[in-house]
Amino acid sequence: MTPGKPVHVLVVDDVLEWRVRIRSILQQRPEWHVIGEACNGLEAVQRTEELRPDIVLLDIRMPILNGIEAAKRIRQDSPHSRIIFVTQENDAEIKVAALATGAEGYLLKANAQNQLLSIIEAALRDGHDARAFPFD
Repeated sequence: MTPGKPVHVLVVDDVLEWRVRIRSILQQRPEWHVIGEACNGLEAVQRTEELRPDIVLLDIRMPILNGIEAAKRIRQDSPHSRIIFVTQENDAEIKVAALATGAEGYLLKANAQNQLLSIIEAALRDGHDARAFPFD
């Protein structure tokens, strides 16, 4: 990403309160703009295709289409969009499946307040280096 260039973010979670919380964390970076939200995996795929965000913050457990399946479709339709899972899922098999989609990161919701900005920065700067973020 070019320094100073706006970063467009799509926030995907089926819980409105969580989407609001993510927005509040992202407000710390005025150059980062939430350009859309989605409340299920299918809507995430559609909104990504429509908006072409730089970053997709994606939950795993959602109605209609789960985050892992949504990520696979997003990766095909919008390969430039960087996907970061932000989820409560702390199961090793789920983490492996999520990262196998080509996602740039995986962050537990419990750590979002302290680590979300850093993992987005790493994804923007280094791409897959954000995958090394701690899972606990």
